[in-house]
Amino acid sequence: MKIKHANNNNNNDMERQRAESTFTIISKVKNSPNVNTVVKWLRSNKLLILILVSVVFGVLLGLTLRPLNLSSDTITLISYPGDLFLRTLKLMVLPFIISCLIIGAANLDISKNGNVAVRTIVYFVLTSVFNVCLGLTLGLLVHPGSPDLRLTNTTSFSGPKKMNVMDGFLDMGKNLLPENLFQATIQQTLTEYETVMSLNNTKTLKKVVKYKDGTNTLGIIFFCLIFGTVLGTMGERKKPVLNFFTVTYEVMQKILTGVIWFTPIGVASVICGKIITLADLTTTLVQLSLFIVTTVGGFLFYQLIVIQIIYFVIVKKSPWPYYVSLGPALATAFATASKSASLPITFKVLDEKLKMNPKITKFVLPIGTINMDGSALYLSVALLFLAQINNLQLGIGEIFTIGLACTAASMSSAAIPSAAIVLVVMLCSVINIPTEDVSLLFAVDWLVDRFRTTNNLIGDCYTVAIVQHLSKEELEQDDDLSEKEVEEVHVNGTFVMQEQEQNAHTNQSFTNTPV
Repeated sequence: MKIKHANNNNNNDMERQRAESTFTIISKVKNSPNVNTVVKWLRSNKLLILILVSVVFGVLLGLTLRPLNLSSDTITLISYPGDLFLRTLKLMVLPFIISCLIIGAANLDISKNGNVAVRTIVYFVLTSVFNVCLGLTLGLLVHPGSPDLRLTNTTSFSGPKKMNVMDGFLDMGKNLLPENLFQATIQQTLTEYETVMSLNNTKTLKKVVKYKDGTNTLGIIFFCLIFGTVLGTMGERKKPVLNFFTVTYEVMQKILTGVIWFTPIGVASVICGKIITLADLTTTLVQLSLFIVTTVGGFLFYQLIVIQIIYFVIVKKSPWPYYVSLGPALATAFATASKSASLPITFKVLDEKLKMNPKITKFVLPIGTINMDGSALYLSVALLFLAQINNLQLGIGEIFTIGLACTAASMSSAAIPSAAIVLVVMLCSVINIPTEDVSLLFAVDWLVDRFRTTNNLIGDCYTVAIVQHLSKEELEQDDDLSEKEVEEVHVNGTFVMQEQEQNAHTNQSFTNTPV
């Protein structure tokens, strides 16, 4: 019995020692710096992780459900959460753009910080031109188009029958100055050519200026910039109006805080529904694989190499922490294929996570709708692709014309899904390409558009960092002036209070003096 009791004690001691050693190992692991860093990163990037998981889940679920030949009602129900999510984000875009532009222009004080606006516009133009040149180079070197594709895959397409470069520039000017600001929120101006019968029964094309559905972002941006700039010169009288738009922006941020956590559900729904509805997915990807590789390769080359080098050279910091922090915004842009839809989340990431200067973010991001780096590259590759499948021989003059037209068109592109494909149709007349050939691009635009949108968005985000670095002196001067104004108000307020107390004391003494 004594031996048995001793054995039990030994076993208990061994179990206790094992438990203590296990507890010690766990506490060491928990308290190790590497584990703490990983846990901290996971907590700060939980939204990004959830979005990436939802993207993978949406793709796998879509591929699993494709062979089941689901009814249209079932597909509608699967896509419904994503549709509601997109509608919610788009609902918030216009209040964000209006409030941000007015606040940014008013606080920036263009009379003192005009260089900030100039740097932003110059950077937008230079990057757009670079992407057009990159697209033309890739299109000429890779040569993604083959005349064999045109023989079997084209279908009739009804779009704008004709357009020239001058019409595009004139439409840009008309949209810049809309006749009605409220109409600009839902419609924009477009020049089209209609077929009419002449007196001798021959068909002729007649130029017609029409309104098409879609927010006239250029007109709204221009008006808000002018309004905010003039508001910034009004001195003390600007405060009530500026407070109104500041509160509006803060309200939209609070609404976004709740909406943002529905992103994983919306993203999975959008991607799953899109994959289910695609016809002949494998065949289409194989036939147009060279075009996809050329465009997506160009997007990734610019996004992962070119713009990172620009950031490193100008900001003189490693670009990768900045790039990784943009994860939630880029993932949302990829899933929704809309830069406008991801704009609220982009503001949240830049303002709260990356701590960028609000004066820069509220000025650069809203006018970033004219900065479409991805669209500039895509348009140039797409036009060369269409020329190659039509076996057209392009000279230096035609290539220069394509570059000029693509640069102008990309800066007037809407920040909505598949907006660039409409521009391709309009630009076909630049080199006399039949518009029915554009139907080839529709088959893969659902995929290419997602990479194109991330490039469009990342161009704006890096513009914020670069312009903020280049404008460091102006921003510091603004901050110093603001601090001095606050100190003056404090000093003046204290002086007035002391003077009032002295007057009150004097009056009281005078009242108590016997006559």
